[in-house]
Formats: sequence, C-alpha cells, structure tokens
Amino acid sequence: MEGLPDAAAFATRLKNTLIQYHSIEDDEWRIAKKTKDVTIWRKPSEEFNGY
Repeated sequence: MEGLPDAAAFATRLKNTLIQYHSIEDDEWRIAKKTKDVTIWRKPSEEFNGY
C-alpha cells in the first residue's frame, strides 16, 4: 500500500482549508437540510462546481 507523497503538506493544506471554512461569514452559508437533531449547512465551492 502506497502512502501519500507528502502527508505533512497535505495535512497542512487540509488544516488551512478547514480554518478558512470556519472563518466564512454566516450570510454565505445556506441550510441544506434540517431535522430536529441536525442542521446541514452548505455554500458554493470555490474549488469545484457544486457545494
């Protein structure tokens, strides 16, 4: 089984992306689905077509 070419760089990019998502203003997010226990939020992706 092959490992990732550069796991540390991948982890850093992923961490930065998650921090960026967390920093997005509330008015850019939309509710995709809501139940009594869970709310799923989405926003248009800047990385690909879709959410």
